[in-house]
Amino acid sequence: MRARLAWLAALLVAAAPASAQLVAERITPENAAQLQLGGPDADGGVGDWALRNGTLCAVIADAAHEAPISPQGGALADLVRCGRANDQWSALVPLVNLSRSAVVPVTELRAERDERAARIVAEGGRPGLRIRTTWALDLAAPDELSVTTELERGDGGERTFAFGEVIFHAVGQLRPFSLLRRDLARSVGFAHPSGDPSSPLTMLRGIVAADAHVLVGGELIEPGLAYGIALRRAELHRAGGAVEPVATFAITGESFTMTGVFAQPFWVGGGEGPPGLLELAQLPLMDLHPGDVLVLERAIRVGERADVASVTDAYFAEGALVTGRVDDPGARIHVTTAAGAPVSELRPGADGAFSLRLPAGAYRLRALAPGGREQAREIAVGAAPLALEPIALGEPARALLPRGQTLRLVFVGEAGTPDPRFGDDLLGFRVNGQEIPAGALVNAVSLAGLADDPREVTLAPGRYRVLATRGLEYDVRETRLELAAGERVTLAIEPPARALDTKGFIAADFHVHSAESFDASWPHARQLAAFAANGSEVLVATEHDRIFDPRPAIARLGLGDRLVGIVGVEITSAFMGGDAPYSIGHLNAYPVRREPLAWRGGAPRAEGRRLRAVLADVGRGDGAPFVQMNHPRGHVQHQFEDGAYFTHLAVAGEDYDPTQGLDAEPNRALAERDPATGLRDLDYDGVELLNGPSVERYRLTRADWLSLLLQGVVHVGLGNSDSHGAGELPGAPRSYVALADDSIAGFDEARFFAALRAGRVYATTGPMLEATLGEAGPGQRFVGRAGMLRVRVDAAPWVPVDRLLVHRDGEILHDRAIARGETLELPLAFEHDGFVVVEVEGVADATFSALAPHFTPLAVANPIFVDADGDGVWSAPGLPAEPPPLLADPLGSAFREETP
Repeated sequence: MRARLAWLAALLVAAAPASAQLVAERITPENAAQLQLGGPDADGGVGDWALRNGTLCAVIADAAHEAPISPQGGALADLVRCGRANDQWSALVPLVNLSRSAVVPVTELRAERDERAARIVAEGGRPGLRIRTTWALDLAAPDELSVTTELERGDGGERTFAFGEVIFHAVGQLRPFSLLRRDLARSVGFAHPSGDPSSPLTMLRGIVAADAHVLVGGELIEPGLAYGIALRRAELHRAGGAVEPVATFAITGESFTMTGVFAQPFWVGGGEGPPGLLELAQLPLMDLHPGDVLVLERAIRVGERADVASVTDAYFAEGALVTGRVDDPGARIHVTTAAGAPVSELRPGADGAFSLRLPAGAYRLRALAPGGREQAREIAVGAAPLALEPIALGEPARALLPRGQTLRLVFVGEAGTPDPRFGDDLLGFRVNGQEIPAGALVNAVSLAGLADDPREVTLAPGRYRVLATRGLEYDVRETRLELAAGERVTLAIEPPARALDTKGFIAADFHVHSAESFDASWPHARQLAAFAANGSEVLVATEHDRIFDPRPAIARLGLGDRLVGIVGVEITSAFMGGDAPYSIGHLNAYPVRREPLAWRGGAPRAEGRRLRAVLADVGRGDGAPFVQMNHPRGHVQHQFEDGAYFTHLAVAGEDYDPTQGLDAEPNRALAERDPATGLRDLDYDGVELLNGPSVERYRLTRADWLSLLLQGVVHVGLGNSDSHGAGELPGAPRSYVALADDSIAGFDEARFFAALRAGRVYATTGPMLEATLGEAGPGQRFVGRAGMLRVRVDAAPWVPVDRLLVHRDGEILHDRAIARGETLELPLAFEHDGFVVVEVEGVADATFSALAPHFTPLAVANPIFVDADGDGVWSAPGLPAEPPPLLADPLGSAFREETP
């Protein structure tokens, strides 16, 4: 009976008209289960627009749903082969005149369908300019999504000299390969020149001739995919009826690929190559004339593997089939012309077999494999199929890893052996000669005692020092390996033992990413395992502009007895316009509630809005999420950075001056109250004092934090990893939150957040810090004009610590030596209300640097507030007339005279 029903169903499907597979409609609560797509970057929800043809499934964002660097939607949000939940598409955002502040608002979307094709049409405009983009899937070419953009000039408005689109692959989340199909000798592949479009000269260095781009998906995301974007036509349709081709351009940077067209054919120069100085000098004279229409048509494909050939096989469909086999299925095969220009790249199947199509010509194949192995071969391709002799890379060295243990193993090459490159995707993505590493690339392996932990690692022959750790509260064990080619050894190493008792504190990381963010390809399950291996306890999932719940995966992996998951979001702003002409940087909000049917899970809107408006949406007061300002400073003083809010203050365009009050320029922008809500841009709850390894960033942020404290603005200081991949340490830096019951089993979210809001926290990259003034600890209030400050510092044996810094109201009182396990008591006196902050640090040695590369051992406690006059009210001391060095010279030499 079951067989008959299956046969009948198949017959009905076969008899159904082909047009039944075509879908073009808006997503509603009723059809969302059928039309929403899945995958780590799937954003579409109710209100967006679904487009399908049975082969490809896409979602176009509604006009009200913002995109990266744009306050409005109408662009491609999600794209997969139907039936696969592996979306990795970030965004494709249109730009006029190459400016991210010059968006053309989309005001209307509509769905169209006939017997052969389904379309979503997005239209909009601004004075003097209309835009229409048509996204189309048809049955004649089911593997391609056609995208046609028409830019029409009207009367008035700004001059238009170029139109482009930005494809996001932030921090190499997708790996971009650029190809010139009409002249393969000029392709650049994964090695791109400088891709900075900030000025004509830097743009000139980054422009390449390319008519197709392949974005290779994450190596560890299955099933694999790649996106191919190919130019079909770029034309100027003049008002009089003439049609002329226009020059195109392509620029690729670390996080984007920009493609586009110039508004007019060049009057002088032009030709086949990318535009040079002569051509760029003509841009100030270019404009579309009333009635002119600029037309750009592209085709987007979805390859079925995470390699270039899954797309280029369609581009070279008339070429010959080349087949072969390599003895390591983990190898990657790169194909170049005989002269070295990149043509394609592929990953073999599980049995090492591979195939691809190539036009007739002479080529060089390079097979690269883990452990530094490589083989090259010259081939000549004609019209007939070509079967290659097997490629033998030889056996590497391998180390079998411990099973059932929780630890992080770090492999350090010795005696000339380089550090291993575990997780290297072997693609060689570079910009301006600088490697953009894959998210999985690291010389370490994280084991969480899970069934799917890695079982072995591949190594180049040589000598290695292997360190085993489990995070900041454990000691380190080590052993050494010496391996020859083809040798397989079992790694025998003792598990690390707990070195510290942190009773009364729970370790939290309030800033953690995974492939669920648009700038990462590190699978969420791998991040959870790494988090457990590094010994942190509370994980706040803060994916960029996506509300994601980590708790189901924690339960599925069996990590519920070691990890607490909290739902959060990183509100990410990059658009330079609207109410925030310099963007509002990045904010984390937690806990928040995921709305499964909503665009991006219900993440707040931020582009083009002031920070105070976002705070109003998120909510303030009892029961509202805790909001932290992320990395408000960059690594260099007075240097503008998009994501570093205090380098531009969103509306001022200048960095915050910690030596000046909130009534001074440019600081006053922070204190301006919204006339409707009364909120200020500085009315968030916490700030990342420690973000990743940069001690310079910390010291610059500390100056701002102290400056605001002196003026009565209290933000809880936190330490977070901001980790996105295997090469970054989840849970380092971390924050220790005071909690009487610090067990996972007894975790009380309400008590946890009460302690967090009260500032009962210290942040650290390794040292453990206890500080009390009388009976008052961080975040609490001491009453009186004199008291004893008691400081105890401890650390795991591998964490150096030797310096104590005590400052009162931003002035250094004590800068002296302190040793691991030591307790110091220091008498303090107070003339007026104020606050005391305690820090400890050390100098990184070889072991610390191996386990925490580029980090400085450092811990800082939140302030202990002093009510000197005992009136029951804490009064901020105010900025002194002569700003202390910690504010005036945050990167300078601090006072280091020993205090008796």
